[in-house]
Amino acid sequence: MNERETESESGSGFRWSAGAIALLVAVILIALMWAYILSPWSKTGDLPTTLKDKSYSATAEPLCAATQTKIDALPEAFTAESPEDRAAVLTKADAMVADLVKQLHGLEPKVTEDRQFTDQWLADWDSYLASRVRYASILATGKDDRFTVEAEGGHPITERMDGFAVLNDMPSCQVPLDVG
Repeated sequence: MNERETESESGSGFRWSAGAIALLVAVILIALMWAYILSPWSKTGDLPTTLKDKSYSATAEPLCAATQTKIDALPEAFTAESPEDRAAVLTKADAMVADLVKQLHGLEPKVTEDRQFTDQWLADWDSYLASRVRYASILATGKDDRFTVEAEGGHPITERMDGFAVLNDMPSCQVPLDVG
């Protein structure tokens, strides 16, 4: 009986290589790091962009929810018969988003350290709104183009915006999905 037959009969053909062990240890350490960061034993239990001022989120969430409800009442993008039709609906939604962004800019966080995070989030909203308006202008010419937003580090800013909204208990403040 040779060595191969013995391994296959016993079912123990897998051997731990140094690389496999190193990978397993790395995965476990990363999982433990995040468990600690999110645990009550860390200094704050918060991620760096978690707002200390919970009233900011409590004020912003209903504003976003009301805007989402209005946008959801508009015809969905896939129902448009032409780019021009989509542009007309998108322009109405853009006015609603612009009003929301204006309201969000009017909110002041009560904790100074939160200001840098809300300022970045609002700058992202400004950029996102500009992308929407630009896209509606393109559609209005009859050209059926793709909607794009600014990206940083290879990721669209909408990912950062949504992450901030979810992390700070403002689920309705995620970007609207009406553009299509």
